[in-house]
Amino acid sequence: MKPFDITLALTSIATAASIPSTSPGCGEVDVIFIGLPPYHPLVTSQGFNATEVDIGLRADAANIVKAGYNLRVVLMGPEQPLDVLADQMTGVDWDVIGVGYGVRGSRLENVTIRFADIIGLYHDVAPSAPIVFDHSYDSALWAIQTEVPLSSDCADSPGKDLGFELFCDICEEE
Repeated sequence: MKPFDITLALTSIATAASIPSTSPGCGEVDVIFIGLPPYHPLVTSQGFNATEVDIGLRADAANIVKAGYNLRVVLMGPEQPLDVLADQMTGVDWDVIGVGYGVRGSRLENVTIRFADIIGLYHDVAPSAPIVFDHSYDSALWAIQTEVPLSSDCADSPGKDLGFELFCDICEEE
């Protein structure tokens, strides 16, 4: 490399490093996350403790809002029409869309088909929004922050709770 090339490269790196972050701020990111209801037979039949899942999902949702994200959670089984989710997506320009592990990690064919349908709906409704995946019922915040970190600590300016919606006609308890 010639001395001029090295100087140009170092100048480019320094310039790029001094550009302010374009990360969004507190309350600027609208997130929708879909999952299975904790007391759904498909959750309990796979060996999960419904009460622990319920507590974990609700705590994770609260932490997401506290972290500065606006959040809507939609919990529904594959027996619900996909229109239920489509209706929940109406009226908001979603910045991040997520699918919970209960849907994505299932070994059941009907849930796998529903997973594919959800991804198709997400592509239709919010084609530019990143899709995030958690690895447990209490890791959605991690998934969101990994893909779309906020520009600052939002302890004093949390996001908005856009709803924790549960649609289940066959759940064992709620």
